[in-house]
Amino acid sequence: MTFLRRDLWLGRVDPIRLDACRVAVAASLLAYTLAWWRHAEEWLTTAGFHLSAAAVRHVPVAPPLPSAWLPWFGAALFGSILALLVGWKTRWAAWACCACFGYATLVDPLSAYTLNRFFIVKLILLGLAAPACYWSLDRRAPTPQPAWPVRVLQATLLLHYFLAGWAKVAYGDWLKDPWVLWTQANGVYRTAFAAWLLQQLPIGVWAWMQYAALTFELTSPLLIGLRACRPFGVAFGLIFQLAIALLMYQLAYFSLELFSFYVLFLDPGFLHRVHAACQRLWQQGWLCRASLTRRVGIRHTF
Repeated sequence: MTFLRRDLWLGRVDPIRLDACRVAVAASLLAYTLAWWRHAEEWLTTAGFHLSAAAVRHVPVAPPLPSAWLPWFGAALFGSILALLVGWKTRWAAWACCACFGYATLVDPLSAYTLNRFFIVKLILLGLAAPACYWSLDRRAPTPQPAWPVRVLQATLLLHYFLAGWAKVAYGDWLKDPWVLWTQANGVYRTAFAAWLLQQLPIGVWAWMQYAALTFELTSPLLIGLRACRPFGVAFGLIFQLAIALLMYQLAYFSLELFSFYVLFLDPGFLHRVHAACQRLWQQGWLCRASLTRRVGIRHTF
């Protein structure tokens, strides 16, 4: 079978996919962490309530921080995320970011979201792989890299979708009740856009949306995994995640995090063209700024 080929997992591949994933992961992690940081004192310090510490069942829990340490931890966390984003010392930045974000998750793991685990897995793989840097401050010549980090991340997305669909069928009511999605859209996760759609769309449309979502999840290993089906599967998946972001309150960050997986399924040639276009825009912008500096006589003092 194609997915069991030795060279598929142990061969060498163009590093641009993993490096583009690095940028997408760091950007989505930065957005998520900035939104969550408003409640950092409640989550990370002794001032807040921690569900995991009060749980009857034992789970690994890290000790909370003293409140006075919170700014220093924030500097380390955001500094490592920004270093990973700009590609400065990517291996060390990935491990530092993983340590900080992993600690933030372990302070109260029962309250942490699923996307926290996704981020940690990605950061570990980025630390192990140290992707060659196209979009970065590091000036290393990219060379072919082992394929296995890319394959592990690709398989993670496909397994997530399939198992989510299987859980809805085996343990949920998605095949028994056509109004599950409509009920969820009316629940506590309802956004303003979802409320508007509930008023505008016939109720039967929600049943079709429910079955379309379930079909996509169950068939995603084929739709996205097979090269021939991939353009349709990736387009379907992006629409699927966008709908979740628009219809479910606070799940926009989950969709944003899953978007970073999709970069790994894009054609390397397309990513190279995007990279070349970004380079041209940057160079043109730099030339424009240099020209403006000469015209107005501005001198840089830093």
